[in-house]
Amino acid sequence: MPRATRASDSNKPMHLLLAPTAYKGTLSPREAVFAMAEGIAAAMPQAVLDLCPMADGGTGWLDVWAFHRKEQAERYPIPTVDALGRPLMAEWLLVKPHTAIVESAQACGIHHLMAHELAPMDATSVGVGHLLRAVAAHPQVREIWLGLGGTASTDGGIGALQALGYQILDTRGQPVPPNGNGLAQVAHIHPPSPNPLQGKTLIVCADVENPMTGPEGSARVYAPQKGADAHQVSVLETGLARWAKLLEQTFDIEVATLHGSGAAGGMAGGLSACLNAPIVSGIGWLMHHIGWSERLAKADYLFTGEGQADAQTLMGKGVGVVVQSAVALGKPVFLIAGRTGAGIEALHHLPAMTVATLLTEASGTSTPTTALRSLCETIARRLAPSQS
Repeated sequence: MPRATRASDSNKPMHLLLAPTAYKGTLSPREAVFAMAEGIAAAMPQAVLDLCPMADGGTGWLDVWAFHRKEQAERYPIPTVDALGRPLMAEWLLVKPHTAIVESAQACGIHHLMAHELAPMDATSVGVGHLLRAVAAHPQVREIWLGLGGTASTDGGIGALQALGYQILDTRGQPVPPNGNGLAQVAHIHPPSPNPLQGKTLIVCADVENPMTGPEGSARVYAPQKGADAHQVSVLETGLARWAKLLEQTFDIEVATLHGSGAAGGMAGGLSACLNAPIVSGIGWLMHHIGWSERLAKADYLFTGEGQADAQTLMGKGVGVVVQSAVALGKPVFLIAGRTGAGIEALHHLPAMTVATLLTEASGTSTPTTALRSLCETIARRLAPSQS
């Protein structure tokens, strides 16, 4: 493991940038960054720690913006439904003066479901439509930044759009089911009047770069994580292709291969086409608004992390973008993952990259928080033993 020489050679305190995303199901980005900071501070009390929790549009999107805009942010509770249609309470964030932050996973997030509840064909994005309708009605809101990712549904946004008043019909003129089953039946789209967003600007902040369909599309890459078997993946892929074709015919927008349109089970593509909303990289949007480039330039080391590091990490996901930005500047990186999966070799091959896992290197500790704190302290002591 490398020694920290830049800061010590110049007799200045070492500067560490701590930028984890969520460890899904265990730690929020905020919880993770505090655990990292506590561990490192125990070993390097003189180090300058820049706490910068990150989110790519998926789980933690709301909390991360609340952290970075704490002086201007106000939370609003709102009733909605989860991916199975069960009532739950969610939140959205008003960042003064006029920006609303909405997180799709607050409604149809996969973290709301137990493993045995996963239902890839029946899961719906209806709850996201409820969130958008309520937020758009708020008189102070002029722009909505919708984070998409971490969802249990693969419905192309049909559920959310129906909740917003869109008529999505089959060949007989009947509403299609607001879920993955409905994709194979879509034949007509009738937008509501007036516009359900009431003239507010919507920015679709996608957690991945994948298109809606194809080998790297939403169904083939992500539906298995949502409980889909091989047959269901095939059905969902065919349905998303049918939905993308209808969207193109109706709105003259080629959604199937659109960058990021596969985020949140294809919801990004459906909302983008129907609501005339641009799709942006969620992590890129956040980085732009929190001065990431300037913060990274000051850092001697970057600490980041996520629940599972694998081949998908470098497919536009938050940690992958964070890591690549650091590598481009020659900054050494420590990526601390809950576990690693297939394709992790791509990360190991990056220069100045160290990947550590909580499962293997801190498995004896009692909680995820304790494990992350302990592993960061261990790394910090090896980096600068003279400061311990």
